Amino acid sequence: MAPQLSATADPHSAPAAPGPTGVPEAERQFVHRAYDRLQVAKVLPGQWVFPAPRHAEATARPYLAVYARSGSAFVTLGERAIDLNHGDFCVVRNRGVLDVRTTAGAELLIIRVPAEAVGPYRQALDAADGYRWSTSSGTASLVARLLDGLAAQLDDYRPGNPSRFAYYLVGLMALMCDEGGTTCIGSVKARTLENAKEYIERHLGDIDLTPDRVAVAQNVSTRTLHRLFESEGLTISGWIRLRRLEHCRMDLADRVLQELSISSIGAKWGLYDAAHFSRLFKSSYGLSPRAYRLVHGRDRADRNDRTAFSYPRAEIA
Repeated sequence: MAPQLSATADPHSAPAAPGPTGVPEAERQFVHRAYDRLQVAKVLPGQWVFPAPRHAEATARPYLAVYARSGSAFVTLGERAIDLNHGDFCVVRNRGVLDVRTTAGAELLIIRVPAEAVGPYRQALDAADGYRWSTSSGTASLVARLLDGLAAQLDDYRPGNPSRFAYYLVGLMALMCDEGGTTCIGSVKARTLENAKEYIERHLGDIDLTPDRVAVAQNVSTRTLHRLFESEGLTISGWIRLRRLEHCRMDLADRVLQELSISSIGAKWGLYDAAHFSRLFKSSYGLSPRAYRLVHGRDRADRNDRTAFSYPRAEIA
């Protein structure tokens, strides 16, 4: 089970009194849901302090997105401070203590973005770190509408494939960041790396997807492209393998694809050797493809782990 979002306040403040339902007021003002490995928290007025994540958690969920559905908020993360008004959206790297102070009548969504859903969008999200957007128009308004809809049904929304939902939600947020002009146009290397990842994402099912082919598509030498990937601690072949496995994982968890054989799913994403695919998948996710499908891919209407939540013991300062 993924670690839960939790928030605390000034330790010297008094515990919140129970509300009419018998649930402490502070607990009723913090709702958390998990969609695969993407986590969403809805917070209402108060001051919320999210402790600094451990290294493993910061790696597993490298970004936070904050959306002010109503009211306003003052967000601090380390030395960075961001004012959010109604409809504003920001992305920050998940590191350090996150302090969120909201006004009366405010409602915020805080989204912890999992590394698996980042895929080829890391450059856009990195460049967006600390920026603020108005969601009044363009792609940003589409993101806002999607998040508004999610918040409105946070109690009972259950996507058929939570991992795919997380992937497309993060992709739309990254598109908004990219269109917002935060990516440094002068950084040719950064743009080349981003384009290479996007090219790989579009051609994962091709059996002849090799580093040489990716380099030719970007009009750079294979050696240059290797160096760009190495700057992020990656290899081209390793990235291709990682993305193929992640798309296989999403398909295995998709109950719409239950009739598609496991070997066909592997071949769909360029992993044509069924035995090799099975070994790679188990090495990455701890379960064989068949076992993963049994656990995650059946009709999950009776399961609550993907949208399970508990009201954390939180206090309002």
